[in-house]
Amino acid sequence: MQAGLLKDKITFLKNEPTRDTYGGSFDNWVEAFEKRVYIRFNSGSRKEVNSEVINTEVLTFMIRYTKEVQEKMRIVYEGRKYKISMINRDRIQQATIIQAESINE
Repeated sequence: MQAGLLKDKITFLKNEPTRDTYGGSFDNWVEAFEKRVYIRFNSGSRKEVNSEVINTEVLTFMIRYTKEVQEKMRIVYEGRKYKISMINRDRIQQATIIQAESINE
């Protein structure tokens, strides 16, 4: 893995379920850590569902080898959130390769 390719920064969010004053629970996404990353565009599409236009894209993020990243985490890149769909850890290249799909909120 070439360190010069890691030009962008992403933030990983982890889920911390919390309870409100009435006893109900909700997902609270808090910042876990930041990493330098090389990003590739995989695919994208534009759909119309219930008179709403939804733009989805799938990106591949390549970071240095780490075991901190889990599939239950989310990624924030340029203000957009992404749901992790696949993690591939490659010890030979010393890289962790993550495929993630954008979340429409």
